[in-house]
Amino acid sequence: MNSRDSRFEWLRVCAILFVVAHHVLMFGGDVCGYMSPFRVNGETVVGVVLNSLFVTGVNLFVMISGWFGIGRVWRPVVRLVVECAVFGALAMVLSLLLYSFLPLDKVEGCFSIDLLWRSVRFTNWWFVTHYLMLVLAAPLLEAALKNVGRRSLEHVLVCMLLFNCLFGFCWGYVNASGYNVVNFIMIYLLARYMRLFPMAVVNRLICQRAWVVIVVCMALATVWFLLDKSGWAAGRLSRAWSYNNPVIVLESVAVFSLFLKLRCDDKRAERFAPYVLGVYLLQSAPSLVYYRNVLGSWLFDNYGYVGFMVAVAVLAVVCFVLSVAVLVPLRRAMCLVGI
Repeated sequence: MNSRDSRFEWLRVCAILFVVAHHVLMFGGDVCGYMSPFRVNGETVVGVVLNSLFVTGVNLFVMISGWFGIGRVWRPVVRLVVECAVFGALAMVLSLLLYSFLPLDKVEGCFSIDLLWRSVRFTNWWFVTHYLMLVLAAPLLEAALKNVGRRSLEHVLVCMLLFNCLFGFCWGYVNASGYNVVNFIMIYLLARYMRLFPMAVVNRLICQRAWVVIVVCMALATVWFLLDKSGWAAGRLSRAWSYNNPVIVLESVAVFSLFLKLRCDDKRAERFAPYVLGVYLLQSAPSLVYYRNVLGSWLFDNYGYVGFMVAVAVLAVVCFVLSVAVLVPLRRAMCLVGI
């Protein structure tokens, strides 16, 4: 299958918008009870409903990798580490410039070698760290998937679901929140199952009723959050939005299925999709997250959900422009040196 399939290019764009929107809602608008205790009202409930969809963004990125497979190991690892370092350095420079206009208590305003070192490490981004571990595990996964039968893969998926969702999400022995490579491996295998066996009963049902499944999952996650008051405390992320929550996993599969059904050959997405990595790295870089949150908070406080949409659009566009400006010459240079 063509790796430049328009469906998946648009899915990448959609997924990064979901990630940015999730961050703005949680940390900028603060309507989901993370930065401060959750209070029930019409405005916050709308935020909970929206976030119940946006939280699928991370799983969608992993599902794309699982659908196509990860063929190479060392080149993607080196490229990703280098790109993280470059964007981390850029984020630090932007933070220092912004600090001169708007000093914030939690932001360092003076350059130092230590600040530079802390800015360029790929471990600043939890997703990148665990995705790199997925890449390193890919040769084993791909060897196991070669010529795999439907029953064998279904057996593996059941075991992974029990391991990840029961022992992890439900009981908390491992991978309690899904923010790690264990969940990534399960999502990776789920996507490959969808590609290899599209006529399997579960795949056909979800694909045919994707919108229904999405709406039901959003409703379940919303009700879950509203009933689970332990997730209302400041600094606590509700289990309703854990990436390995079976409801969120099912919703991610349904959103993915929705894009599989698209019949389009719109190449415009190819102008945007290759640069979504830079958008993610910039808007979630430790040097810039406080400015992202200030922007989201000010716009939301003054203009409500219109301000929220403006914040998402501004962050996405600005980070996209910077991503293009960095990645085009950087990737050319890496290609020249064989990376």
